[in-house]
Amino acid sequence: LEGFSNQGLLTVGVLFAVAAGINNTGGLDYYMQRILGAPKTAAAAQFRLMAPVAVVSAFLNNTPVVAILIPIVQQWAARIKLAPGQLFIPLSFASILGGTCTLIGTSTNLVVSGLYEERFPDQPAIGIFDLSPFG
Repeated sequence: LEGFSNQGLLTVGVLFAVAAGINNTGGLDYYMQRILGAPKTAAAAQFRLMAPVAVVSAFLNNTPVVAILIPIVQQWAARIKLAPGQLFIPLSFASILGGTCTLIGTSTNLVVSGLYEERFPDQPAIGIFDLSPFG
């Protein structure tokens, strides 16, 4: 049970609750439809999806970002007559790419940061952009 006291894990849990609220209210549907538009090809759709997802995933945890966007991407794919499967892998890869650029981008980074601070309390904490050169 000790692992459940890790701040990184608790942060991800809270973000899932936020994701569920945003999903249930439809708060992002309008904005995402405006950003995603109506591309003519699968490649254009993938690019229009990946660019904003990578940016958002750098500053929000990537797992809840994907959880929020799956139903939005499903609806968008149906509207532009494209198989959702052609968009889910790019969605996942873009969120991973963006998430690895910052401390808060992935659950793993948050958990490792918490463990690092516990193990090495005399060392400076990992900063939000310290991982960017490696991401």
